[in-house]
Amino acid sequence: HTPYANEVRLKEYFGENKEEELNKVLAENWKSIADNFCDENGVNLLMAHLYMNKIGAPILEEPEGEKPIKIGNADFIYSDIIPSQIQYTALGHLHGFRNIGTAEKPVVYASSPLCYSFSEAGQTKYVSIIEAEPNKEVSFEKLALKNGKKLVRKTFDSVEKTVEWLSENPNTLVELTLESETFVKAEERKLIHQSHNGIVHLIPKVKNQEFNENQLQEINLNQDIQFLFKDYFKSKNGGQEANDELIQLFNEIASN
Repeated sequence: HTPYANEVRLKEYFGENKEEELNKVLAENWKSIADNFCDENGVNLLMAHLYMNKIGAPILEEPEGEKPIKIGNADFIYSDIIPSQIQYTALGHLHGFRNIGTAEKPVVYASSPLCYSFSEAGQTKYVSIIEAEPNKEVSFEKLALKNGKKLVRKTFDSVEKTVEWLSENPNTLVELTLESETFVKAEERKLIHQSHNGIVHLIPKVKNQEFNENQLQEINLNQDIQFLFKDYFKSKNGGQEANDELIQLFNEIASN
């Protein structure tokens, strides 16, 4: 078994030439262990939390839910250093299912048990069920996980549609985008959150308006203060209008 090692620890131990040194150290260590303990009388497995790939293969993207092990293309562990005695290698770090080895010598990322970021929304998760006997090829079955809450991204143009969908889909973790021409009222936001306990993000988005936040314009300080507030609010909220509740609150503050 080889645990996770982060970038700082690797740099402290190996210096700048981390990739070459780490592959060398692991290759020597794994070979020594395999030569001493892996024989034809038992099942020989390797388990590791490493960013592993084949030499020359396309780079596998690290998931958002993990702290990156590499910087640039450095710190790959290459699968060719796995000792020949190993029948099956079980890897952790990448969140999607993939076998980067061969059918005869599988090197498998079975995936994470749940989605850990919205970049994985809709992604099926798996476990790998293996059948292993001494001195024989390992067979494995890819089994989909069906329990657990799904990650979902949804966009709505009204509070009513939002609440309706949330009420019909309680067993989800959801990132909501609510398109409207005015800022979401406090009671609307409260109603939405009361309708579902799995809202991860609620993102207000301006609807049917073109707005350039970098657009420069001259500010006329002689204008009515309420007009100035509305204009300022739009500039800070992507062109969304302040709702009546906010205008009333502003007027109360301005009158004191």
